[in-house]
Amino acid sequence: MTPQDHNKIIALGFAVFAAIFGFTFVLLMLVSLGVFLGLGFSMAADSGDNTHAGIGIAGGIFAVIFYLALAIVFVLPTAVAGWKAFKRRPRARIWGTIAAIAVIGIAPLGTVLGVYALWFLFSAQGKDFYSAA
Repeated sequence: MTPQDHNKIIALGFAVFAAIFGFTFVLLMLVSLGVFLGLGFSMAADSGDNTHAGIGIAGGIFAVIFYLALAIVFVLPTAVAGWKAFKRRPRARIWGTIAAIAVIGIAPLGTVLGVYALWFLFSAQGKDFYSAA
C-alpha cells in the first residue's frame, strides 16, 4: 500500500471514531442531565424541600462538565487528527499520535486503529509523507 492509502485509512478511522464518540457523549450527557434533573425535581416535589432540586441541578451541571471534559480528551484530538490527515497537513502526524494514544485503550477497534496509526506515523514512509506535505 502507498502512504496515501495509509493516510486515507487513518483519516477515515479517526473521523469515524470522533463522530461515534461525539454522538455517544452528547447522548450520555443529555440522558444524565435528564436523570439528575428529574430525580432532583421529583424528590423536591415529594418532600416539599427545594434543596433536593438544587442537588439535582448540581448533579446535572456536573454531568455536563464531565462529558464535556471527556469530549475534549477523546473527541477533539481524533477529530482534529482526522481532519488534518484528510487535508495532508504536516501537523497531522502530531495530532495523529495524540489521537492514537487516546483511542488505543478502547478495545477492540480503538486498539487496532491506534496501533495501526502509530505504526504508520512512526514508520519511515509516514515520516516522509508528512514531512513532504
